[in-house]
Amino acid sequence: MFADQLTQEQRQVVFDLAANLAAADNEVSPEEEQYLKDFSEAYAIDYDLDKSELDINVALSKLDTKKSRIITLQELIKLSYKDGHFGKEEQDKVFLLAQKMGLNNTDFLMRVEAWVRQGFDWIYEGEQMLDGE
Repeated sequence: MFADQLTQEQRQVVFDLAANLAAADNEVSPEEEQYLKDFSEAYAIDYDLDKSELDINVALSKLDTKKSRIITLQELIKLSYKDGHFGKEEQDKVFLLAQKMGLNNTDFLMRVEAWVRQGFDWIYEGEQMLDGE
């Protein structure tokens, strides 16, 4: 996982932003909830989905390298795809966060989104092949 390259504090920011994003459409899907549980377990982060008091600017200030911001963006887009689609509310929120992180080049954002989508396609294709045996 790319999140392995983040500090523990940055992983907490990813989790907090992801929990906040999951609630963007006012419903945390079971897939999104599982992603958040897995992430919290993998990195020993307290599993708390109530991020209504999250100060996004303070959280984003902890992402002090371009690498940490790109990894965070990738994780947020990955979460957004967990329920099967990258909905309008989620897209708007992810792109707003990307802008606040200084990653507001549209072509770059599309590359990151394509990277995540290709990862999901790769997993799906592998599952289909294995199930077809």
